[in-house]
Amino acid sequence: MQWNLKRLLVVVTVALVVSWDPIIQAQQTEILQSDMQTLRWKNGDVLPGQLLESAVGQIRWASPYFSDDLVVDIGVLDSIVFPKQSTPAMGAFRVGTVAGDIWIADIVDSDEETFLFSSERHGRFRVNREAIYTLERRVHPNLIFDGSQLTNWELPKRDANQPILLFGRNALPDWYADRGGHPRTDKVKSKIFHALDWPQRFEIDLELASATRPPGFVFALGKNLYEALRLETWVNELVVVQGTLFEPVLTIQPDRRNFRLRLAYDGDTDVLEVFDFAGNLLLKLDEVGQTVKESGPYVHNRGQNLTVRRLRVYRQPIGSTKQQVDPSKPRVHMMNGQVVYGKLFVEKESTYVLDEDGNRYDIDIQQIDRVVQPSAAFVEMEQPVALTYPDGAVLRGKIAQVNPESVLLQTAFSNEPIECVFAGASLLRVELSGPKNQGQIEDEDRLFHPSGNLRGRVLFDVEDKESKMNEVHQSLPFIRWKPIGASEAVRLAKVRRAHIERNNRRASKMYPFDTAQFRHILHLKSGEIIPCQISSYDAMNVGFESPFLSTHLMDSTHVKALEFSGRTHANYTDRIHSTNSKGSYTVIGHGKNIKIDEIEWNIEGNGKELWVEGDELPNLEVFLKEGGKVDVVKDGEVKIILNGRKLELNSNSQDHQLDVKLERALTVPRFNRDTPPDHILVAENGDMKRGKLLGFNGETIQFDSKLRQFSVPVDRVARVVDISKEAISNQQRSRPLKDGVVKPKPSLSLTDNRRLTTDNSSEVSIRLTDGSILIFEPLEIKDDALLGHSPIYGGITVPIESIQHLYLGDTTMAFEAAFAAWVVRPAKEPDFGDKP
Repeated sequence: MQWNLKRLLVVVTVALVVSWDPIIQAQQTEILQSDMQTLRWKNGDVLPGQLLESAVGQIRWASPYFSDDLVVDIGVLDSIVFPKQSTPAMGAFRVGTVAGDIWIADIVDSDEETFLFSSERHGRFRVNREAIYTLERRVHPNLIFDGSQLTNWELPKRDANQPILLFGRNALPDWYADRGGHPRTDKVKSKIFHALDWPQRFEIDLELASATRPPGFVFALGKNLYEALRLETWVNELVVVQGTLFEPVLTIQPDRRNFRLRLAYDGDTDVLEVFDFAGNLLLKLDEVGQTVKESGPYVHNRGQNLTVRRLRVYRQPIGSTKQQVDPSKPRVHMMNGQVVYGKLFVEKESTYVLDEDGNRYDIDIQQIDRVVQPSAAFVEMEQPVALTYPDGAVLRGKIAQVNPESVLLQTAFSNEPIECVFAGASLLRVELSGPKNQGQIEDEDRLFHPSGNLRGRVLFDVEDKESKMNEVHQSLPFIRWKPIGASEAVRLAKVRRAHIERNNRRASKMYPFDTAQFRHILHLKSGEIIPCQISSYDAMNVGFESPFLSTHLMDSTHVKALEFSGRTHANYTDRIHSTNSKGSYTVIGHGKNIKIDEIEWNIEGNGKELWVEGDELPNLEVFLKEGGKVDVVKDGEVKIILNGRKLELNSNSQDHQLDVKLERALTVPRFNRDTPPDHILVAENGDMKRGKLLGFNGETIQFDSKLRQFSVPVDRVARVVDISKEAISNQQRSRPLKDGVVKPKPSLSLTDNRRLTTDNSSEVSIRLTDGSILIFEPLEIKDDALLGHSPIYGGITVPIESIQHLYLGDTTMAFEAAFAAWVVRPAKEPDFGDKP
């Protein structure tokens, strides 16, 4: 199968062909599909849960996957992602600082050196005047278009009949909304347009940003790029172009990630002025023609990615007088176009501007458009953390205190710490990188959950019995997990579905038993795979000896297949288990090799992991566990071959193409549909015979086929599989153990057997390095072994060093039963056409 990393075309089931809107929503919310917060590590690990009160330098986290609170060094973390909430800010002004902080608040007071702001998000706080870079009204009556939100743009309609592949580059449109709703694209040459008749005089507040390098773009006042006035990047310069007219605006530094500009156009004089957002004039250009044909804001991406953080078009009021502006002086711009020079002061009963000569001009605070301080210069300042909101507000600083509802930040613009509530916030990001390999654990294990995965170390602890009795109802007291950067290991909760994969260097590669002594395999209807030596079989019990089980007899109604060839289940099931839309894909089926661009990766014995990683789709990289990083090969193609069979996401064994001979053996002729066969006997040479297994005495198999009984030496038989269709109530359960034998009610189905082992959420499913699968309730650890109990076969002892995979919570989806598709099916009824 070929996977193209430029498109990452993944074959999926019909259930994964989805409509347009869910794809956009999935991109916007990334991994968040609940009301829980999400903790993200710098290495890409994620963990849903809830932030708790934390000490400085640490994050205390409550997660449904752990019974204990997790304490993590903040240096290894990337961010805390908050669920999407509708909590808009209500302040009148949007304020920006020279360090890049932005908040929304009301001005309630001022003095010669400071402003006093009031905000629902931050309470009351005082800010030094010299720290303020921009101050503008948030809601403007002269606003005629707000391109800061994707919903306000004209997007091309998508064919509703065209399927969308969930993980491909074609799964996203050219432009999509980020978490703040801003238009964003990851495609070169993608463009976006909104038809608009330009007023005679207008201003544009523009901010374009890129995540990885200086933004590359064309911003034009119409679709016809030759006729329209446009602002665009040329290598390391920002220029204004119209036809043959060309003027440079500024030089682009390599570390620049955004442009914040204000464009003012006067159609009466054909003059364009370009200001930085502090109000400093960058360019004044005469003889600029008005854009008439196909007019409106037009954005074209020339770089790797581009986000339209701000694009607001304001109409100059009719009847207002165009006032010549002195860009070197501090000033207040009013709604009617008037400019008042001086410093703004706000008191309880009045608002006024005081100029350099001490003259006072009373103004209405409700009519203020923006305040400009030309002396303010933008300064890049690194701060440990940044709290962002969907409306573009962001506050940076050092953490002074962390509570579940808020964080106290010591910022660069205020002498006192600022309280920032999490209600309505989108992200708390750790911006300073810690030391290289900080908190890393050698030979990391991985914990997979529906939201992603978490690297760390699984620990099997010896606990006293009293502690075990107190904890067993909430957690698995003997199994603990220590994530990267955690101060200590925490107990795993038993109520959540999760999957732990141990690092191959920590799991023993040696067989945990003597393969010459235990040559057979019992496949149970619960999906369990038990290595053993089968000694007998009849309609009541199967006799065997296993290196892991204490019992020697089991009710034969639990048995799905008896394997005599010594082969593992890997010959029958190949599938990929998908944890979520962005995370990992674990190859559950085993086989000879995986071939990636002609490089073979041996995966015999254990499932390996195909790791897909990246902050945002579709910038993906492919990883193969134990093989390291697999670079994107020529033309972006990656070939994956597993036993020559195409791998499909979320496929079931029932959907696999069965062998023609097996398909024929499972199909019951019409004349036998009332008495279908119970078993299929498979010979070593591949021949199959359906009928009924009568018994096994350790040397020969007694089988009934077509009313004829015969015996077959066991060395000529590969396996015998139960193919009958069982129908039984879900309430049927196993009877109590007696004399080491479990006595369930007869004819338990495959589903009922699986439920029998999973209704008790304290049970775990374990896959060993040899491919064995066991489901039981862990009870204690003794002599480097995990001891437990199963309602099917009683006591069990598993060597810890041989545990490769550990499934917690609901284990029904942990693995696929090896012979799940081996079930009788009726022959097709003949079609004689319509009756006359």
